[in-house]
Amino acid sequence: MSPNVNFEQKTAEAPAADIIGVISKRFNALKNKDENAVRDVIDDHYSRFDDWPPFRRQEAEEALKNEFDAFKVLSNYEYEIKELKAEIWNNMALATFHLHYKGEIRGNPFDVNARVSTILIKKNSEWKIMHEHFSRFPEPNATAGTLENQPPTSPPERAPIKNNVGKLVVLSGIFAVLSLIILPEIFGSLTIMLGAYVWRREQRNRGGLIVVLGIICLLVGLFFTASFALIDLIPT
Repeated sequence: MSPNVNFEQKTAEAPAADIIGVISKRFNALKNKDENAVRDVIDDHYSRFDDWPPFRRQEAEEALKNEFDAFKVLSNYEYEIKELKAEIWNNMALATFHLHYKGEIRGNPFDVNARVSTILIKKNSEWKIMHEHFSRFPEPNATAGTLENQPPTSPPERAPIKNNVGKLVVLSGIFAVLSLIILPEIFGSLTIMLGAYVWRREQRNRGGLIVVLGIICLLVGLFFTASFALIDLIPT
């Protein structure tokens, strides 16, 4: 069901303080990588045009998934909001502002100046963000020193890592099985190294599980290898 929006009357600027509070809460949640705080200010009908790939319109599920995935590799995020203006029409509001944000993705620094338009809707006396549109500032003019004239540093794209990591997980499973059959000191060690790499890339428990599996398979493989060697030494 589409949200109920009333455009009949533009209100005074005093309630704009509530809008500013929601905008600040939204970017503080991003800075703190707080998924619950992000969801708390987002409407069920949320959508976004981002200044990071993908550049198409993202509906709520895709937009939040991409943002929360970025939390895993985002660090040292800082932001500054300038020239924020809000207009309110009863239960509908538009906020526009300049956003300067910087940080690191997988250790690679970025520094971006963007223009942001945010549409909010009021439900049960609370403002929720319904749509966000981010766009980078164009190339600067000759004059420097103002926000409009600062060049946006092209940050590294959010390279998809899930497919590559998934292949490494499968490969580590194959190595673990091989370590139980032949050359456990080689294939077991490879399993452990792949697990450590997956842990570093994903920052999740899957890499830790692979490391534990590699250690177990290494020890079991060495046990079987030693047992078979002893059997060969026993005279029949």
